[in-house]
Amino acid sequence: MKFRISVPATSANVGPGFDVMGLAFDMYNRFTFDTDCPERLQIEGCLPEFAKPENNLLYTTLTQVLAQHGRLAPNLKITFDTDLPVCSGLGSSSTCIVAGVMAANALGNLAMDTEQILRTATQIEGHPDNVAPAILGGFVAAIVEDGLVYWHRYPISDRVSFYAIMPDVRVPTEAARAALPKTYSLTDCIYNLSRVPILVEGLERADPRLIRAGCKDRIHQEYRLQLIPQGDEVMRYAMEQTDAVAVYISGAGPTIVAVVIDDDDAFLKQMNRFTEQLNLTWTVRKMHLQRQGAHLRLLA
Repeated sequence: MKFRISVPATSANVGPGFDVMGLAFDMYNRFTFDTDCPERLQIEGCLPEFAKPENNLLYTTLTQVLAQHGRLAPNLKITFDTDLPVCSGLGSSSTCIVAGVMAANALGNLAMDTEQILRTATQIEGHPDNVAPAILGGFVAAIVEDGLVYWHRYPISDRVSFYAIMPDVRVPTEAARAALPKTYSLTDCIYNLSRVPILVEGLERADPRLIRAGCKDRIHQEYRLQLIPQGDEVMRYAMEQTDAVAVYISGAGPTIVAVVIDDDDAFLKQMNRFTEQLNLTWTVRKMHLQRQGAHLRLLA
């Protein structure tokens, strides 16, 4: 049995939707699984630090899910073909979890449906803001209540484009979480809550005023921005000197996402010129909303 699972990049939080909202983009991690393997396990294509089974999130997820259903992993060769930088705020870890759950489902003949895959991935990840859009595609809000995942996919106008602005640094999720305060004021909580429906409506209508007002945040960005070298300069330039209608930190960072309406690639040229002057390497990449989500394709 040989199959490939493709999982899209995700951008969590999307401004005010901390730990709730996420977007799926057309950047992928692809994983090939082959049971015609003479050894118990071969892992290829990943960074050396993840080559050991116990350090490989995909494999530990796969074996954990199989074990929950009383099954063992077969001999297996796993090949990584990754497009997402590690610890970038674009859901690299979630792609491994989602692929691990989906692979276990296929290898163990578990017959899990989409809701069960989402619930299992959320239990392993801890929250659904990345795994939900990775599995479902599109722009998704998701919550956990009594062990169940409730979600809704929101429409986005085709006039809206996104740009990932990625520095050549890592920000581990643990460090980004540790940077957050333990408590928040009622004012800050209301500030974020009130902006979520405004942002959702703005993205559906491609309304620059609503997107600009709705994409602001007081829960995590000002704290995590301190962990991103030159991040403040990049965000300020994108908001003040380009056609971007909103800019936000993707997930835990360090990737910054810009929202542009009726894009003509001018933003890409402007940001490339600006980041080339900085002493840190930045990559600017145009992203499209990926509406399908993760998928599995049989190869043999």
